[in-house]
Amino acid sequence: MDAKELLRRYTAGERDFHTVDLGGAYLREANLSSVAMRKASLVAANLSSADLVGADLSGANLSQANLSGSHLSGTHLNGAILTEADLTEADLSGTNLFLADLRRAVLTEAELAGAHLHGARLEGACLNRVSLCRADLRGAHLEQANLAGANLCRANLTQVNLGRADLSGANCERVDLSGANLVEADLSWANLEGANLSNANLYQVNLNGANLTGANLHRANLIDSKLTLAGLRGANLEGAELTRATLTEADLSWSHLDGANLSGARLRKATLVDVNLGSVILRGADLMGAKLDSVNTPSADLSWAVMPNGTVHP
Repeated sequence: MDAKELLRRYTAGERDFHTVDLGGAYLREANLSSVAMRKASLVAANLSSADLVGADLSGANLSQANLSGSHLSGTHLNGAILTEADLTEADLSGTNLFLADLRRAVLTEAELAGAHLHGARLEGACLNRVSLCRADLRGAHLEQANLAGANLCRANLTQVNLGRADLSGANCERVDLSGANLVEADLSWANLEGANLSNANLYQVNLNGANLTGANLHRANLIDSKLTLAGLRGANLEGAELTRATLTEADLSWSHLDGANLSGARLRKATLVDVNLGSVILRGADLMGAKLDSVNTPSADLSWAVMPNGTVHP
């Protein structure tokens, strides 16, 4: 079947075209709303600006297809293959992409608010400035994905793999990243206010300038992390592992650090107003110039730590 035959039969009222082979078909700006093309082959097809609202493309092969500017709101793409597809500025709000393969796909400025991406493969995908507000990304694979400037407000990213992903400048307000893998990810200047990062692996993560006000980092792994100029006011860092973390000029006022390990951490000129350091390990930490107003340190381990006045604690 070719594109003309498909459109003729669609116009006549036919809707079920499952397993059809339309590889390389030219369907730019075509109206195919509510069409059923389950397990169809649309490899390298041109569907730019097409209307596919409410369509069923479950299991379809759309690898290298051009879907830029297309309307896919509410479409079923569960299990679909979209590797290297162009979805620039496409509307995928509320779309079902459960277990879809989007490796190396381009989704720049696409709309994915409320989309279901549970278990989806997005390794190496370009998602810069994409909208994923309230999207379900549980268990998704986003290693080395580009999410710079993305909107992930209130999205569910529990157990997600974001190793080496670029989330610089992203809006991650109240996002759920509990148990996520963020090893060596770039979250510099990202907004993580109220985010849930409990038990997350943030080893060597870049959080320079990030807003973590009120964030939950309970038992998070932040070894060798970069938090220069980070805002951590009221953050929960209980039991967090911050060995050798760089917190230069970070604001930790009113944060909760019970049981945290800050051995060898760099806290120069950091602000720790109204913080309880009673059970914190600060062995060998550098606190030169730090502001420690109203700080409680009765049983903190400060052995060999450099104190705010430059003296070394015995």
